[in-house]
Amino acid sequence: MRPRERLIMGAIDLIRRRGVAGTGMTELLAHSSTARRSIYQNFPRGKQQLVEEATRTAGKVMAAAITATAESGTAAARLADFVRMWKDTLVKADFTAGCPVVAAALAGSEVPAAPAIAAEAFAEWEGLIAEQLIAEDFDGATAASLATTAVAAIEGAVVMSIAARSVTPLERVAAQLDQLLRCPRPGREA
Repeated sequence: MRPRERLIMGAIDLIRRRGVAGTGMTELLAHSSTARRSIYQNFPRGKQQLVEEATRTAGKVMAAAITATAESGTAAARLADFVRMWKDTLVKADFTAGCPVVAAALAGSEVPAAPAIAAEAFAEWEGLIAEQLIAEDFDGATAASLATTAVAAIEGAVVMSIAARSVTPLERVAAQLDQLLRCPRPGREA
């Protein structure tokens, strides 16, 4: 892996564990086994630019994970796989690492562009989920609303799971999303 990619992936990992404010450049250099000059060669604006790029990359990685779950078939199965991925991630990290995109969304005072980049990532995830729902004959407005609900509920459950050191919040959200997607709607039998 090249120094740029090591810095980005190292930043994502540290941001997941410590947030943007808690991610220092000296620690990042050690964590990514990268020379200091690599930061300024690859990210002339320093930490702000690196956090921006790490947020974009994390968003794309998660979008790829959501897309990979498309092989599951239904939107309900896709969301269940997405929740399962988060449960596995949290347990593997011993509940010490969350979503770097959420961390970036909260980092506007330190990296002003980070919340907007996070919003773009969330919108992409919502779009992927909405596409699946539309393919299952949900109307566009309902699909968009359900996709927002799913992303917000899952991301919130990730935070709650870290706080509780338990996957119970994610399990509860998964069960409710499954029920929500199975609710009768006009033009479809229960």
